[in-house]
Amino acid sequence: MTMSAMQVAVGLLARRDYSRYQIKSKLNQKGFLDGEIEAVLGQCESQGYLDDARFAGLLLSSHIAKGHGQNKIRQSMSQKGLAKEIIESSLNQSDCDWFELARQKAAKKYATSGPIEDQKERAKRVRYLLSQGFGFDQVAYALEVDPDFD
Repeated sequence: MTMSAMQVAVGLLARRDYSRYQIKSKLNQKGFLDGEIEAVLGQCESQGYLDDARFAGLLLSSHIAKGHGQNKIRQSMSQKGLAKEIIESSLNQSDCDWFELARQKAAKKYATSGPIEDQKERAKRVRYLLSQGFGFDQVAYALEVDPDFD
């Protein structure tokens, strides 16, 4: 027995949230026609099963919990097919203190390493924090603020 596009979409969305782009890709892979896919996506959105803004909020929370910065989150959301407006809106609505998050990420990663001894060590930490999606200002803040150094 073959499943309809709606059954496949609802089955996927019943397990976890996806972006519109992800569901469209999955339905395309299963061989459904574009017209049928668009109709199903519209129906899922009207019934509240599919909501890119809600998905962006959940994704944002997940990344913040992992200690990721705005740049990494932006990239992840973009890869999942979210519109730039939705990405920026969810980041702007976040009450996260990105500077403090960068400091916590650095403190957790380098807790046993001690203070920065030389430029090579500083560069290593800067690269790490940049790779985690933090901006230069946030990295500078994270590496300058040392609560144990009073």
